[in-house]
Amino acid sequence: MSRETAGRGRRLGLTGALLLAILSLALALRLKGIDWGLPYSFVNADESTVVPKAFAAARGHLNPQFFFYPSLYFYLMGGLYLLAAPVWWLLGNGNFLAQTSFVVDAGPYFLLGRLLSVAMGTASVYLVYRLGRDAFGRPAGLLAALFLAVAPLHVAYSHMAVTDVTAVAFSLLALALLQRAAGRAPESGGDGDGDWLDRVAASLAAERRAARWLVLGALAAGLATSTKYNLGMLVLPATVAAVFACRPEAARRVVAGGRAVLVWLRLLVLRLYLPMGVAFVVASPFVLLDAPHFLKDFRRQSQIMDRGWLGFEHVGNGFWYNVTPNLTGAIGVALVVLGVAGLGWAFWRRTRPDLMIAPYVVVYFVYIGTWKELADRYLLVIAPLVILLGVRLCVDVVGLAGSRVRRVALPAVVVVLVVAFVFPLAASVAFDRDLSGADTRELAKEWIERNVPAGSLIAVENYGPPLVREDQLPHFREAGLDPVAYRLVRLKLPVPGTPERTRDLARLREQGVEYVVTSSRVRDRVMAAAADYPGLADFYRQLDQRGELVKEFRPGPGERGPVLELYRITGLP
Repeated sequence: MSRETAGRGRRLGLTGALLLAILSLALALRLKGIDWGLPYSFVNADESTVVPKAFAAARGHLNPQFFFYPSLYFYLMGGLYLLAAPVWWLLGNGNFLAQTSFVVDAGPYFLLGRLLSVAMGTASVYLVYRLGRDAFGRPAGLLAALFLAVAPLHVAYSHMAVTDVTAVAFSLLALALLQRAAGRAPESGGDGDGDWLDRVAASLAAERRAARWLVLGALAAGLATSTKYNLGMLVLPATVAAVFACRPEAARRVVAGGRAVLVWLRLLVLRLYLPMGVAFVVASPFVLLDAPHFLKDFRRQSQIMDRGWLGFEHVGNGFWYNVTPNLTGAIGVALVVLGVAGLGWAFWRRTRPDLMIAPYVVVYFVYIGTWKELADRYLLVIAPLVILLGVRLCVDVVGLAGSRVRRVALPAVVVVLVVAFVFPLAASVAFDRDLSGADTRELAKEWIERNVPAGSLIAVENYGPPLVREDQLPHFREAGLDPVAYRLVRLKLPVPGTPERTRDLARLREQGVEYVVTSSRVRDRVMAAAADYPGLADFYRQLDQRGELVKEFRPGPGERGPVLELYRITGLP
């Protein structure tokens, strides 16, 4: 074995060991506390929307009749439930796909969804390594994987049975495949060495490989879009990759007499836009099969993005808000600074990966910055790319510096990277540590069941206690259980620009409602923008003035959750 071969083997062995350590760290951070709050969706309220849709899909109801999200994530989770069903039965736990099983104990269903996010979150760490390695070299790939492994927002959402982290994984897969297509496409004209026929054969083989990678990347981009609609913007880096991948073939076809516009249109449609569109529709078929419902929900979702949501009424400049607190909270201040500098460096270098990634990051950031709904999770899509561009800059600074400058640059870069690693890691560990102890919603549920008569009519806000409904009792009794149950009125989250009818004290009393449970996660946001929600703000004031505060639930030491208030509204003036 030559020294060169042995050295390459040692480097690959070291890379494999480092990557394994990074993936192990990522997995550990994402698994810690994964079962906290079960069987309830205390980690993220959206789980209580997603998981029932996935369960319905597993039972054969493939039309979700809900299009605020695309459908692929529902089907992936539904597939997990189908795989789990025979195991569940063999363990003597009955029919996993029976409605009674889901109603009586939804914990295993939430847990499987969360484990899917754990797997996709860890896969994202690997995929950003592959993208970074192919685009900018092995050191950049390893560093990007390390920082994504500890990124607080990515760690947090990897604990949740929601769409976001799975969408990130599909988007990184798409970019990795598209980078291969762009990076392996031959330059027009060949390198001029060797036999002419050999050069032509090699060029044609490279074109075919690039075409295959391009189609695969387009399919992955379609699946990403079928997980979150905003990932349709992957069409931008995909088009850049297609230009590089198809350029030699397009040039050859034009020389053979084809019209350039038609040649390019045909190649882009067949290799990129059509596969991406087909993958999206196949993974979310009811966007076509139930088009009226899809258009209605999609339009409503777009209106929410344009008008904002509770808590975002007065944030000011959306672009700055997405930098701080959102992006700095997602990956840390140091990496945000490095990422911005890395973007500038990418536009200066303008390599193929730079032209794919940097404009996409900027356009996506500008696009979501125009929204009024400024949730931090929308930045999860570009957070790995900001990290990658930042660490690539660090690697280039060390690699391009002369030997004298490198002696100063290397320690400085190491210090910056250590700082960029330590603070996000500490934040992720703190998040995991907080996934313990009792939640006020569970404590409120237990107190209400002991002190409020069964069958009472109770109005409950989102983020309230998970009380058992009377119409669920047959399922519990089928399982041999007889819990305390209530008649419930759901007070829906207020929608901007939509008249509020459910939160009306006189109307609730006319309906026979006896108790109202409010949650600080709704109330505080309404009162912070009382001028935007005058009817809702007045409802809370009337509750304080005319209702009887029966019990308040505040998180104590070692506890977490919102502040809940239970009011009695019957028998009062």
